[in-house]
Amino acid sequence: MSDDIRLTIDGEDFTSECESIEFGTPRVMYEEGDGRDRVLFVGPAGFRITLINPSARARALADGRYTTRTVTITCQGQQITHPTRFLKDWTTTDGTRKVFGALAWDHSREAKWADEPQLAQA
Repeated sequence: MSDDIRLTIDGEDFTSECESIEFGTPRVMYEEGDGRDRVLFVGPAGFRITLINPSARARALADGRYTTRTVTITCQGQQITHPTRFLKDWTTTDGTRKVFGALAWDHSREAKWADEPQLAQA
């Protein structure tokens, strides 16, 4: 993994627990149409993370979305923290192991998204 990226999960350093990470804050896109025209609506920003060739310890995080973990990524002096659930562990056809995580949902709230002060300020 690049020396300038640090990965912390629930306060524990996972930087050396994978070959590399891919992450982003994509926006949800909704499409509505009447058969002739379409309108696109942008929903809330989310969060996704993929651990590439993770260790057994990192693969154990993928519990199917049941445990919410605090994930912090530090890169080039910038830091982002998200409540995350690790959903799946799999091996691609070329033999690359991957663990996928996404923004945790808060099932007790109508809005469904977990509290994220960083996104509210963006």
